Amino acid sequence: MGRIFLLLLLPMLLFGASVKSFKWNNGESFLTFLERSKLPSSLYYNLDKDDQKLTEDIPYNANCQMLVDDKNLIQQILIPVNDELQLQIYYTPKKRYELQVIPIVSQENTETLYIPIQSLPYDDIVKATGSKNLASEFVKMFKGKVDFRRGFKVGEPIVLVYTQKYRLGKPFSMPEVHGAMVEINGKRVTVYRHTDGRFYDEKGAQYEKFLFKIPINNPRITSGFTKSRYHPILHRYRAHLGVDFGARPGTPILATGDGRVCFEGSSRGYGNTIKIRHSNGLTSLYAHQKSFRSGIHNGSSVKQGEVIGYVGSSGLSSGPHLHFGMYAGSTAIDPLSVMKKTTEGFSGKERKAFLAIRDKMDRIFKNVLQTKPVKKPYFNFNKTYYVDINTFKPKPF
Repeated sequence: MGRIFLLLLLPMLLFGASVKSFKWNNGESFLTFLERSKLPSSLYYNLDKDDQKLTEDIPYNANCQMLVDDKNLIQQILIPVNDELQLQIYYTPKKRYELQVIPIVSQENTETLYIPIQSLPYDDIVKATGSKNLASEFVKMFKGKVDFRRGFKVGEPIVLVYTQKYRLGKPFSMPEVHGAMVEINGKRVTVYRHTDGRFYDEKGAQYEKFLFKIPINNPRITSGFTKSRYHPILHRYRAHLGVDFGARPGTPILATGDGRVCFEGSSRGYGNTIKIRHSNGLTSLYAHQKSFRSGIHNGSSVKQGEVIGYVGSSGLSSGPHLHFGMYAGSTAIDPLSVMKKTTEGFSGKERKAFLAIRDKMDRIFKNVLQTKPVKKPYFNFNKTYYVDINTFKPKPF
């Protein structure tokens, strides 16, 4: 596997160049971005089908960076596609732009957060960490168990134990929460993540009852989910942010769960596509459809198992199939990871494993409530770039 870049270069060292940070516009296509930035559209059309489809998965509000020289000429752009891969556009010594998919350099830290509630837990967590994803995850974990809009007192504690990735010094991608607790009127409420990735209370009862189902009958998986895969022959990185189900044209596509249609239309790579936003915060995607079921449109409410469309091969597709994606916020997750049965409790070895996790978290909670640590901000590396000083290509170690 090719090893990748390393030259930490402050823009002030690059002949007066500067880094401009920007967020990816919600709903903007990659081609529109190229046109708006006055970059050649050939950067898109020269990509193969898989990489063209990858540009459809750029998360809205993704934190991107643009390196511009003192003549306002774009030297390099980094656009995250998921938490492992990014698009790199760079200006070569031959005075032309090129594009490639490269890994993201990130740092991963497991952290413990202590906050006395001052206003609303969501706002307090964002203020302390700068992470809306972490705040949303916290609120979702306690949904139906705690009413954060009333009942709590100022100063009552929140504790979160989580793993967070950082890119260029800023929180990046969805955090993985291992355990959390909050006190409401002196009563402690706790949540624990088990090895299956789901949340449980102190007795081992599952918090989240929302279940998804496979969106097609008699499913046949033809391609699985992967965020980053190095192709040994092409010598490049590929990703497939969903699961493909092979099926005959016209096969009914079913809503994986109750929700509301938040997108119904066509995209260049995914063709005829529907997105459904679910009450648990996840969004499902159904691509390459032949057609939509009559009556399905933006804003439509759908029930689990309801027909929403029909299998086809629209967009960049090599044949009839359903591309099924699942997103937590703007982060792609493996759809099959949420297709699980409700668990009311554990027994045997599994219960022993859960109790070990619970007891470890409880010890952390106890220590944090005694020490009341203050979270220290990380140094902001926003002005740092990973480039080769001569070619702007990823530099091998």
